Amino acid sequence: MIKLLPPKIILLLVIAWCTAGYAQAGVKSPLPEVVKLQWQGFEMIGQTTLKRFGLHIYDASFWMLEGNFTDFVTNNTCALSITYARNIRAKNLLSNTKKEWKRLGFAGKYPIEAWLEILKNLWPDVVKGDQLVVVTHPNGKTTFFNNQTSLGTIDDSDFGAAFLAIWLDENSRFKKNRKELLGE
Repeated sequence: MIKLLPPKIILLLVIAWCTAGYAQAGVKSPLPEVVKLQWQGFEMIGQTTLKRFGLHIYDASFWMLEGNFTDFVTNNTCALSITYARNIRAKNLLSNTKKEWKRLGFAGKYPIEAWLEILKNLWPDVVKGDQLVVVTHPNGKTTFFNNQTSLGTIDDSDFGAAFLAIWLDENSRFKKNRKELLGE
């Protein structure tokens, strides 16, 4: 005679099994399978949690295939994964991106208005638990993903580095989060 486990125990085992990979790795914002399958060998450099005024905004992790951070713009495929802890409208993501690019002094240097128009057509509103991932390529292309779905690719050799600068530039707004993403 086979003895069945109580439903509560089965549910707990399923939850533990489904989350074991994340818990073991200790990664707050792991790369989705679609990214890991397309680019094998990403290694996490660092991760962080952004909180503003006590509110959890997102968890983020920064990944690279090879090389080191100083040459990531030209010689590496990089990924920034952001898992949102709250609902944020796409227009607010765009507004904050524009604000940060202007603050970093990119307004006269890069075609940020054209980039924002492209992003306007790519980015969805995000809800708590959604994961946006950006992958930058040495060939100048930048690909965005939402959860397990590709949102599209921007073919501009300046865009990827300018976008990642929001989080990784030495003048980024959140210094502590930058250091954590860079594994410092």
